[in-house]
Amino acid sequence: MIKTLPWIARAALLFAVLDFGTVGSLYILRPAVEAANATITAAEAAGLTNLRVGFGAFHFGVALIAAFCLLKPERILTGLSVVCAMTATGVAVRIFGLMVDGWHPRTILLLQLECLGLVIFLAGLWAERRRLSATPA
Repeated sequence: MIKTLPWIARAALLFAVLDFGTVGSLYILRPAVEAANATITAAEAAGLTNLRVGFGAFHFGVALIAAFCLLKPERILTGLSVVCAMTATGVAVRIFGLMVDGWHPRTILLLQLECLGLVIFLAGLWAERRRLSATPA
């Protein structure tokens, strides 16, 4: 079991790189298409740039942090902590949005996917903490 813990943590962090990196890249490269898929419209160029930054840059930034932390074993715990914090915040805000703005099928789908991601990231965080506590100092 102990031998698999580092791989669970690394797999979770790699998933974060792919997940946040994909979302970020899509919003950076084609913000109008991605916004339309999320029922958001941008009427002017400034709106498209705001989508690139607000959705693209921040997601892509988290992916870069996760990738940086994936390169060295001593940074995996930090990377997973950042990813868990960002995802948990996203889940909390999405739940707040459901309560304030009302129910929408797309919101429910994204909430489910974000919760699944959070479970994966928390499993990686658990595995890394367990590995570190089992490793002699």
